[in-house]
Amino acid sequence: MNPKKQDYQRKVLFAVAVILSLSQLLKIPLNIIAGSFDPAHDIPLHMCNFLPMVMMWVYYKKSQKVWAAIFFWVIIGVSQANLTPSVEFSLFHYDAIRYWLVHLMLVILALYPAMKWGWGLTLKDVRNSVLALNVVAAILYPINLALNSNYLYIMAKPPGTTFFSILPEWPIYILYLEGILVIWALFVWAVFNRIKKKG
Repeated sequence: MNPKKQDYQRKVLFAVAVILSLSQLLKIPLNIIAGSFDPAHDIPLHMCNFLPMVMMWVYYKKSQKVWAAIFFWVIIGVSQANLTPSVEFSLFHYDAIRYWLVHLMLVILALYPAMKWGWGLTLKDVRNSVLALNVVAAILYPINLALNSNYLYIMAKPPGTTFFSILPEWPIYILYLEGILVIWALFVWAVFNRIKKKG
């Protein structure tokens, strides 16, 4: 691909990531104005909430290493959220628009470099992805304790009927999630590379 064309695409994708990040951050002042702000729920610390900010870094720095680590989070975690949404409001509430905008666009942001620029994945990326997610969970655990929150759903299952509903109760479901993450990440890696070879 022409380097100038790719650089233009990168800037557009970076701009999309900025817009998604702002939509997440705007939730804080909007809820403060509405008098409904709750630090246990409204800080962008869930995976789908902070991933747009990570995507900003990916496209700003053209970081294939960071992209490869979070690719599995998007395909496995964000896609699951699209299939079993936990949004509490209906359209056209701001939070519903934000939820669907972020979750759908994240998938596009993750897939674009692979489909258009030929970015690839290795088994090492699977390992790095799992390790990085555990580091994030370790950082969020004391924050959850301090705020009495459940960011990344490491303190309890999310409300409503989701994929988590079929898993055992806390903390056993976390062990199940670890195993599922590894298995599905390997599956995604295998399918990804098979499709890439055929293409």
